[in-house]
Amino acid sequence: MTTYTAAQAFLSEVHEINHFIDDIIACPRKSSWHWPSFYLLYVDVDRLAITLMRTGHFFDPPLTGLSAAAEIEERVGHGNAILGELGEQQKAIFRWFYRMSRHILYSANDTVLRVRLEAHVHPKSGWYQEFFAEYDAGTLSVDGKSLTRTFLPVLAKPPYERADLVTASCMLRHQAFDLSTPEEQMALAHATRQAATKLGEIAARMQAYFLAHCKLEDLLYPCSA
Repeated sequence: MTTYTAAQAFLSEVHEINHFIDDIIACPRKSSWHWPSFYLLYVDVDRLAITLMRTGHFFDPPLTGLSAAAEIEERVGHGNAILGELGEQQKAIFRWFYRMSRHILYSANDTVLRVRLEAHVHPKSGWYQEFFAEYDAGTLSVDGKSLTRTFLPVLAKPPYERADLVTASCMLRHQAFDLSTPEEQMALAHATRQAATKLGEIAARMQAYFLAHCKLEDLLYPCSA
């Protein structure tokens, strides 16, 4: 018998993206700050927010109850394509986190921030490698009545060194969500829209920060990151 995860736990890792961006915004701006990277991170955050809204719309009932096998296959294929985009966009954001960290990692006075970035977003970190190898935003069952996924929570207290692969692999979490009823579908749609709303708030803060501190000449040499 499958033990299903509560719908509100869906996409909890998106909230961790919010925390990382808050950390970056809070870091004092130094002369080495690379604004093109920050702007392109903002673009990908905006893309992710849009995809989250599309995902929430996908989960709106009726998700199941289709009679023809071809209809079910088409619906499931569409959902898996959106979820695939969701996963790739989150990975793109973590790549930008690394590029941003190259400019703030050693200039920031905040030791906790340096440790947090080093533990999670450096390519030699076991957490970073495991995230890119194993993260799955979600895969629908053939009949569309359930969804399984694999994610990697962030380290609650990052060690003062990069996490190794063994530590990271032990942190992998597998979830299963019930989509067999309209109520369960609505609950997952609600959780997705909540994640989209919170990410939208972060995007708005990024936009305000960008407009307040970035000058046109700061966007020159975008390939220098």
